[in-house]
Amino acid sequence: MITMYGTAPNQTLPATAPRGEAPRLPMTPARRVWLAIGVPLCLVLVGWAGLNLVALVGQGQFKVSHDIPASTRRVNVSFSSGNILLQEVAGDQAKLTGTGHYSLIRPPFTTQVTAAGTDFGYNCNLPVGSCYLNATVSVPRATPTSVYTGGGNATAIDATGDVTLTSDGGNVSAERVSGDLILNTGGGNVSAEWVSGDLTLNTDGGDITASAITATRVTASSGGGNITVVFTSVPANVNVNTDGGNITIVVPPGSTHYNLTEHTDGGTISGRVPTDSSSPNVITASSGGGNISVSQS
Repeated sequence: MITMYGTAPNQTLPATAPRGEAPRLPMTPARRVWLAIGVPLCLVLVGWAGLNLVALVGQGQFKVSHDIPASTRRVNVSFSSGNILLQEVAGDQAKLTGTGHYSLIRPPFTTQVTAAGTDFGYNCNLPVGSCYLNATVSVPRATPTSVYTGGGNATAIDATGDVTLTSDGGNVSAERVSGDLILNTGGGNVSAEWVSGDLTLNTDGGDITASAITATRVTASSGGGNITVVFTSVPANVNVNTDGGNITIVVPPGSTHYNLTEHTDGGTISGRVPTDSSSPNVITASSGGGNISVSQS
């Protein structure tokens, strides 16, 4: 018996590639969509990598030195990135000094003097490479000062004027400040020592540590870190809150009574201070899950 192999009538044979060539895949609508998305995306990624490489090679730096007029009423500093140190100097002659770093395009360092005060700025517009300005700001006695950095650390030492330090993600700290003090950071740690003016401390997620505090009013808030505040004189109003960390508050020994409110969603409450719900000395401590301790030293 002879068996015949063949093709049934009207049956279409699959396409075959010529000998030596890889078979070609049909261009389906889905493949067209992926090509339309993937090719431009690959070109963008290659271009971005090349721009970053060029930016790393094309780095530069320059010195900055600007006098602050003796008549200035306030100093404001705003940098895209960099570490900033604020300090007080004797006399009226004060200035900002530092070193700017950039890639490819040098950003302008701006200075504006008005009746309201002196403003300094350094804004990095190129989204690649390294760009920041590390600076020291020296101000006359009792000069109110505001400092902002988009990514570095901000520090104040020996200041008698009101001070505000803000960083989007770095650490913020202050030592020996007698004016009202505000410390803010988007995620770093906050520390304060020897502060006598009203004190406000905020971080989105780091720890807060305040020691040798003589301020009568203190507000501290963390998105999840621990908070420790140690007083060397009796406070009048203390409000401390963290979303999940531990809270430790230490007040001086003595007979002062406190209107004390403590709340935690999951931790323990410990420590002991004299309490009286009618006392003008108020302490409020709240944690989303950590432990709370309010005690005398």
